[in-house]
Formats: sequence, C-alpha cells, structure tokens
Amino acid sequence: MPIHDLARFIARLLEIYTLIVLANALLSWFVFGTQNAVIRQIYWFTGRIVDPVLRPIRNVLQPASRNFGIDISPFILIILLQILARMLW
Repeated sequence: MPIHDLARFIARLLEIYTLIVLANALLSWFVFGTQNAVIRQIYWFTGRIVDPVLRPIRNVLQPASRNFGIDISPFILIILLQILARMLW
C-alpha cells in the first residue's frame, strides 16, 4: 500500500471520528431530557469512544472554563482532527 493511500485512509478515519465526536456532543444536549433507550445507548457508545480523547482536553481547559458552563472540548477536538486530516491529504 503506497504511503499516499495510507494517508488518505487515516484521513478518512479521522473524518469518521469527527462525526462520532459531533454526534456525541449533539446527543449530550438531549440525552438527559429523554427516556428513549436508543438515544441513551448511542450516547453511551459514542461516549466510550470519545471520552478518552476528550479527557486531556477537558483537563487543560478546566481552570479557564470552570465558570463558563459550556464544555467546548468537543469543538476543540473537532478542530484538531480537521487540521490533522487536512495535513494528511
């Protein structure tokens, strides 16, 4: 497999992971207000994939965003993933 194909494959994986991060962030707004088990399961599943990567970002941002009330770590992660994917293309 040529290195160019491998870079494109990794870039595609990063794009898929970006969609998972976005889905988890959107579901976090609704999951606690719903009794829908499917939504809760999807949120739980995406959280298990996304939370280990978000945790270090949250630890860095915590002192600055303690009184902010909004978790911006998914948005920062999406930006970082997009930069990395663009570098691979």
